[in-house]
Amino acid sequence: MKTMKIKDIMTRNIVSMNVDDTVDKIALEMTEKRVGSVFIYDKNDFVGLVTKRDLLEKVLLDCLNPCEVIAKAIIKKNPIVISKQENIQNCLRLMYKHKIKRLPVVDPNNDNIVGIITSYDIIAAFNLLELS
Repeated sequence: MKTMKIKDIMTRNIVSMNVDDTVDKIALEMTEKRVGSVFIYDKNDFVGLVTKRDLLEKVLLDCLNPCEVIAKAIIKKNPIVISKQENIQNCLRLMYKHKIKRLPVVDPNNDNIVGIITSYDIIAAFNLLELS
């Protein structure tokens, strides 16, 4: 069996928003798109992620108003990323080591964001392998 690469199972359609978007808009977008994280951009530059956990821990638990808090205030800056050429085993090691469920995926030729890999993507891929 060939080694499965990130590019084979990653999610290519990412949800992105701006650093100045408010948390209520981010939460609505996450709910509508059924995703656990949003990529945050400052103009055309990727600056980080906002996750459901960020909304819970940095807004709700601090009793902040989600209509007033912007992404820039709660963003996970400089997130760990992984190359689309990397294999799944290395991805799992990275996720386990850093206790994270998702990784932005970059093109190694230009460092542009090309997708996201989540623990769900990996489980789904292994499930498909079992069925085939």
